Amino acid sequence: MAEEQVILVNEKDEQIGLCPKMKAHEEALLHRAFSVFIFNDEGKLLLQQRAAEKYHSPKLWTNTVCSHQRDGESNLQAGSRRLMEEMGMSAPIKEVFHFIYQAPFDNGLTEHELDHVMIGFSNDHPKINRDEVMAYRWETIENIQADINKYPENYTEWFKIIFANSADKLQKELALKMLEKPIFFNPIYKKKPWGGNKLKTILNKDIPSDKTGESWEISGLINNISIVKKGFFKGKRLTDLIAQHQSAFVGEKVFQKYQNQFPLLIKFIDAAEDLSIQVHPNDTMAKKHHQSLGKNELWHVIQADENACLYIGFKNEINANEYIQAVNEQNLENLLHKINVQKGDTFYIPAGTVHSIGKGVLLAEIQQSSDITYRIYDWNRLGLDGKPRALHTQKAIEAINFGSSNNKITSNHIEVDNFTIDKININSEICIDLAHIDSFVIIINVGENEINIQGDTLQKGETTLIASACQDITLSSVTENEILMVYI
Repeated sequence: MAEEQVILVNEKDEQIGLCPKMKAHEEALLHRAFSVFIFNDEGKLLLQQRAAEKYHSPKLWTNTVCSHQRDGESNLQAGSRRLMEEMGMSAPIKEVFHFIYQAPFDNGLTEHELDHVMIGFSNDHPKINRDEVMAYRWETIENIQADINKYPENYTEWFKIIFANSADKLQKELALKMLEKPIFFNPIYKKKPWGGNKLKTILNKDIPSDKTGESWEISGLINNISIVKKGFFKGKRLTDLIAQHQSAFVGEKVFQKYQNQFPLLIKFIDAAEDLSIQVHPNDTMAKKHHQSLGKNELWHVIQADENACLYIGFKNEINANEYIQAVNEQNLENLLHKINVQKGDTFYIPAGTVHSIGKGVLLAEIQQSSDITYRIYDWNRLGLDGKPRALHTQKAIEAINFGSSNNKITSNHIEVDNFTIDKININSEICIDLAHIDSFVIIINVGENEINIQGDTLQKGETTLIASACQDITLSSVTENEILMVYI
């Protein structure tokens, strides 16, 4: 059998000839080569231990496969061929960078290669070719780096060079791929004087108290920043992910407008007692007084006790004097729309709308990223500290829209200031194209059963974020279910 030929190149990767492989290594001639890195869905890299009979670097650990292109063969064709020959696998691969290195070996040979580095993803189990590979293992980049630092003699020279000089490039490509998977965050629970236990009894959340009023599902607010609870990004803060991945995480238009600030706050709210009558400022007022976004919000009722209600806006247009009189006489609720509600009802509460959530309502709240509330009337209730909670009478007057309003929404596609929501029913498998949105997407399961999303399970009452890098999502449910899909 004729000896294998390698492709001789110059430093611009232009082919200048062919040469027997052994001669190229004996004379340290620059030749074309490739290295393939295969990761799985856990973000682990597939390593191989080279066979004992290899003419150089035997028994050493290295990347998934590495070899030389044949004359007339593209880099990707060569990588795919060798992946099957050595590891018995196939996977889509792409080139991410190339570099030149020179490394002498103890046997007198020298590797002098222009190495094309390719990356791919697969969860398949290798079927190794024992003539080429002794063993394999899956490891995280962090564990590999630590092991290289401790036992450098166990790894090939080119692999160590790639890790020393270009591990960040691999990490970036890996992270972009992992952004295509749903990201789940730890809920942040809020004890409230009006809170209850429906977050546990209905949404199956592990709440810390039977006075838990809110579960902040996704938040970028200071001192309440959501932390990823599982998967490749486990332990990462939401704001750090935005800063690191920018438009790939939130979308180009969103990043241009909000930079590293996450623009929404997603909550579940359980009102065991009436919430205070309150109002929120708009963007202009919130920036003036608090250096914050304003607070437009939307409510979607998940469960409501019999005769449970919401108070939203004035029945009729009033003036400031009529409002102040009602506040002083403690009968403001008589001027407000009192709306009996049931599961599935949806309401939009723009900034300036006086409102309250009534006793017995469990709902999902989608709002701007703001925690600014002007409390007007608190039903003469004591706070958790046993003292009356502060009221914000003067600022409320500045914020209030005294006109009448009708805020119930019946459409399944809801476009309001600052966000859009699609109410989607699922009873089989559906695929949703996200390529046109240019935004992160939040999926809230407001149905009765679990949903499969991109291979993960979204339980009733769970929320997940899909980064902008993801171009489409597949969801399925074996029973009738409903989700809210939220985006900018």
